[in-house]
This record gives sequence, structure tokens and C-alpha cells, in this order.
Amino acid sequence: MLKKIKQNEIFILLLFYTITAIVILFSFDGTGENGSGDSVLHYLFSKYSLNNPALFLDHWAKPVFVLLSFPFAQFGFIGIKLFNVIITFFTLLYTYKVAVSLNLKHPILAPLILLFTPLFFVLTFSGLTEPLFALFTILSTYLFTKKKYFWGILILSFLPFVRSEGLIIIGVFAFYLLLKKQWKWTPLFSLGHIVYSIIGYFYYHDILWVFNKIPYAKLNSTYGSGEITHFVHQLFYVIGAPIYILLVLGFFFLIYSFLFGHNKLTFSISNTLILGGFLSFFVAHSLFWYLGIFNSMGLKRVLISVAPFIAIICLVGFNSSINLIKENKLKIIVQFILILVTILFPFSGNKAAINWKHDFSLSDSQLLANECILYINSIKDKKSTYAFSDPYLSEILSINYFDKTIRKPLSFEYLNQTQETDIIIWDNWFSFVENGITKEKIMGYDKLTLLKTFSIYNNREITYLVFKKK
Repeated sequence: MLKKIKQNEIFILLLFYTITAIVILFSFDGTGENGSGDSVLHYLFSKYSLNNPALFLDHWAKPVFVLLSFPFAQFGFIGIKLFNVIITFFTLLYTYKVAVSLNLKHPILAPLILLFTPLFFVLTFSGLTEPLFALFTILSTYLFTKKKYFWGILILSFLPFVRSEGLIIIGVFAFYLLLKKQWKWTPLFSLGHIVYSIIGYFYYHDILWVFNKIPYAKLNSTYGSGEITHFVHQLFYVIGAPIYILLVLGFFFLIYSFLFGHNKLTFSISNTLILGGFLSFFVAHSLFWYLGIFNSMGLKRVLISVAPFIAIICLVGFNSSINLIKENKLKIIVQFILILVTILFPFSGNKAAINWKHDFSLSDSQLLANECILYINSIKDKKSTYAFSDPYLSEILSINYFDKTIRKPLSFEYLNQTQETDIIIWDNWFSFVENGITKEKIMGYDKLTLLKTFSIYNNREITYLVFKKK
């Protein structure tokens, strides 16, 4: 019986994940990361890409993400969540396959650790791009373990069109090939850029649009900067205490084996691609935030992009720690405790654990937005057009966020051209952060009449103001 379970361990884990994911899909109505505007906006890009093909070439939206997810987005937000559920299914599978290919003991623990990484699991049920990035990265790693360099590079070449940090990962993989004297493959890393440069040229009339249109390519940030150790602290809230400890252990064991192992300074896949990939990504984002460059917001969720690497490093930490224990009974007990603590942590109520209602349900701001739109539906007419910044309003109004004949960005340029039938909706997050319109500014704008205020306070003030032209 145990032998049969061992042989089918990954299929059992994937079945458990699939059942759990389906239950969450149909039991919770959240949009991921407690109402993240990015999650909703990525979904809207995918949903309305058929109406506006230019959205397939939007750098912020990520062209490959839009291309792969748009069929799912046609079924509503549950469709984009289903897309990421499927993506996570294959990420778990290939994390296991990489662990097997690297001949690591207990390979099933790599996808198990990944599945019970709190933020990784939460972002599965979102419209964000991190899960797809994680799949591309671990799938390419698997192909490299099998020395299928062409297919691995082919996938990696399109990684910057899933998330811009793909350039960092490409650099690590290219370095590995050079170390292995497989430099002949490295020109293929440009394939994704060549393909999209040609396709986008017919829209942008700029063969270099893949570089010139990158929204993050500037040495400053709208969102400020922070401490160099920011992501060291935030990592705890991404992966939780047990996985954090295993990651630190795995990190030191890999460094030790690299420096003092039987083959000193061996540039293995574990050391170069997995440890090097994680460290390069982690250090790059730490520097981006510390220096206040590339429009970094210091968001902890970016680390989910390399979560499969984290899981495999943790497995190395687990195996290496257990190997230090000589007494068999004690070894079994410690293994059991480590696995049990990892599984139970997401349910612990810790700040880094999963808050099931908070993380999977509509946020307070979205619930308030629903109230706001109920009111608007009672006063609008067929000629009404809208001005607002919060992308979630587009979804509950059932209007195309990108159709400027229906929805205009909230700006003073637009406010000077308002019509009597226009409805203006100001909120104290998107309207302020993205468009720079404060409450004082819009309340002092003498061409508008305030119709209604919607406001609550829960950890922070959330406000929606509804205006019409005087």
C-alpha cells in the first residue's frame, strides 16, 4: 500500500490540489490579494483584448499573459482565476519533476512546500502574472535538467513578456550555458524579442517598441524607496515561518556544497539556476526598491515569481538537515514534525498565514464599490458615460474599461470637458495614487456637484464620491 502511494504521490497531491481549488473557485468571490487593482486590471486587459487587439501588445499587461489568458477571461473573473489554477497545477507538477531530475530525496516535498506557501496559494486565485512566470521558470529549469536547451531557451525567451524580470532569469540561464561551454545556444534567448518586435512594428511603427515601451525603464519611481532589507522582512509574510527556516537552511547547505563539496565550485543546476536564479531575482528587487528605480513598489508578491526555486531550496535544506541526524527514530520524528508544521502553518492565524475570508473574498473597498454602483445604476440613463480610476468599477458596471467613449480616466483635463450626463466617481486610492487627484482638489472643483458619499473606515479610510456636472 505504501509503495503504491509512493509511486503515485504526485498524482495524489495534484488531485488534492484540484479538489481544493475547485471548492475555493465556487465558494469565494474575491479577486486575489484582497482586491488588488493590478489583479483586476490584468483581467480586464485579457477580457477586452478581442475588442481592442492593441491590448495584446501592451507592455504593462504583458503580451504573453494576455495571449494565453484571454479565452478564460471571457467567462468573467472566475475564468481568469481558473486560468491561474491550471497554471499552478502544472507548476506543482514540474517542481516535482525538477526535484526528481536532480535526484533529491523526498521529491514530493518540493511541490508540497510550494502548495503550502501561503501567498503562492492565495495568488493562484487572482488575475496576476506571477503564477505564469513561476511556471515558465520551473518548466525551463526542467528542460535544462534534461539538456533540452532549445525548448528551455524558447520558453525563456518569451519570459520578459510575462513579467519584465524575465530578463534577470534569462541572464542566469545564459550564464549557466556559458559555464557549460554551450554558448552556441545563447543567441536563441533573443527569439521572443524578435517575434514581438516584428508583430508590434505593424501597430507601433517602431521595431524597438519592446524596449521603448517598457513602463518600468526609468531610473526613478512614483512609489518612492525603502530599506535594502525590505524583502528580507517581507519574505516571511510570503512563505511563512517553517518555509523561511527551511529556505535559510537550504541556502547555507547549497553555498557550503558549492564552496567545500567534493567538486569545489561546481556550477550545478541546483547552485546556478535554482539558487542563482532566486538570489538574482531577490537581490535585484531589493536594489530596485532601495534605489527607488524601475517604478518598484516594494510589493512582496513579486517573490512568488520564483516560488518554485524557493521550494526546491527548502527541500535541499530539509534533506540536508535530516541527514545530520544519525538515530533513525529521531530522524523519522523530526521529518514528521517539519512536514506537519509546514502543512499546518497556513491555518495557524499567524500574520503570514492565510486569512481565508480576507484573502479569498471581496475586499472592503470592493464591497463599498458595489454599494456605490447600486446607487449609480438608479440615477444613470442610457446616455451616461463615466470617469473613474478604480478598475473594479468597470467590472461591476459591465463596461469596457478601455472604451474611451464610455469610460474616461479621471483627470482634470477630462473634467474640463464633462457633459451633463457624465458620472464622475472619485476614490481615495486609485484616483489619488494613479492620477494625483486629492479629495480636496475634486471637492474644490466648482464645475461639479457632489451627489453622494460612500465611506467606511476599516484599518484605513475607504471613500467613493459620486459627482455630476453642475
